[in-house]
Amino acid sequence: MLIHGGVMKLINKKGMVFEKISIIDIVIVLAIILIGYYALSFLGSKDVDTVSKQTIHYTFETEDVNENFAKQLKLDGNLYNSSKNYYVGKLIDYEVLPFEIIVPDLQKGVFVKQAVENRYVVRMTIEANTDQNAYNIRVNQENIKVGAMFPIKGKGFASYGYIIDIKEVVK
Repeated sequence: MLIHGGVMKLINKKGMVFEKISIIDIVIVLAIILIGYYALSFLGSKDVDTVSKQTIHYTFETEDVNENFAKQLKLDGNLYNSSKNYYVGKLIDYEVLPFEIIVPDLQKGVFVKQAVENRYVVRMTIEANTDQNAYNIRVNQENIKVGAMFPIKGKGFASYGYIIDIKEVVK
């Protein structure tokens, strides 16, 4: 170490600390330490969510289907996500309603609902055993969330639709 005028010089003219370690070496070591800290904090163990088993009833709605679709529905039939082939539950109830569209009534200057002939809305109530944590309700690999759209199929039918309601079954 060089002492000039009573003050110790940490860095010499060549950029060496204590005349042995380069500043670039220090920057590299600090970068490695920061990357390691980030990796451990990001990939390290987080709070383990407890998963609970729960039976739910959820309502799945599919629109603009024909009469043959409704005739294929069988109570207690197994239902699957038709693109991934995951089991999503058992059909326990269904309701067939007329499919309605909104059309203008030009004489009154308003919009009115009008039923479309031979087209229906089907609301299926599905029972499923789920794995739940603070963030998800899952049936096998399928996330069950209100507003989620997925393709559904059973024996003799397939369609797309949305989940419109979820209720936990209290036993």
